[in-house]
Amino acid sequence: MLHFLRKSGLTAALAFVSLGAASSSLMANQCFEPCTPCDPCADSRTYVGAFGGGIFSNGSKVSQYGTAFFSELSSIGPVPVIAEGRFKKSSTGFGGVQLGYEMTKPMFSDWIVATAGEVEVFFFEHKRKGHLLNKTVIGLPEHDFADSFHMNSTVILANGVISLKNDWFWGLQPYVGGGIGAARLSLHKAKSFQTEPVEAGVNHFNSRRNDSSWAFAAQAKAGVRYNFSDWISLFAEYRYVYVDTTNYIFGATNYKTHVPTSPWNVRSKDVHYNAFALGVQFSL
Repeated sequence: MLHFLRKSGLTAALAFVSLGAASSSLMANQCFEPCTPCDPCADSRTYVGAFGGGIFSNGSKVSQYGTAFFSELSSIGPVPVIAEGRFKKSSTGFGGVQLGYEMTKPMFSDWIVATAGEVEVFFFEHKRKGHLLNKTVIGLPEHDFADSFHMNSTVILANGVISLKNDWFWGLQPYVGGGIGAARLSLHKAKSFQTEPVEAGVNHFNSRRNDSSWAFAAQAKAGVRYNFSDWISLFAEYRYVYVDTTNYIFGATNYKTHVPTSPWNVRSKDVHYNAFALGVQFSL
């Protein structure tokens, strides 16, 4: 009887081990198939990152509107000013931070695909300059303006990112992404000098030189990432950034020696940026 129990117990143990081995083998085979976040072959991470580089803007259109209040006793009277021109191209540095969540899963035997959602905030400051021509002056010679602004930009974006991993890439993970959000553009130290005919020392925005505006923003990006360990990776990327049209109100021209004006409306058309960045990510 005792011999029978021992033999039965040994048989049950061997059956249990065999069943466990078969289950492990089946699970390993399943990881070559597409899996859901609940499957043992899926993986995820939360990450934070920081990045910086150079950003370059195109030469966007700019316009300036106002009214010069010549005396009604004069032969001129109030004169509308509609000056139009372009900002020059400019470049500067930028930097930002990101917070994201990434889900990784095998799609084929040699390919791993990761999808991520992230929030990014980045900042840059540059000077925008433009030459504007007023073509509406009646009874006066041509008026040209040279405008300049110090611009602080904060861009907030929600992105989607897809990356690929394969042994053929020598540890590099290429990725593409895109996002939408908003940009806050703050202009300060605004200047508008008349250059033709010259009005020396007269800044047409002198009574109020600061204003800000919100605009729609979007971006597309592509780059490569290299994982140095399970928790740290470096990346290099290109970004195309779009910022929609913005409007600003600056102060009236207020000098004893100059004709008074209305406040000035400045309209900056949409701006296109190209940016290159290096960054680091830390898995939490």
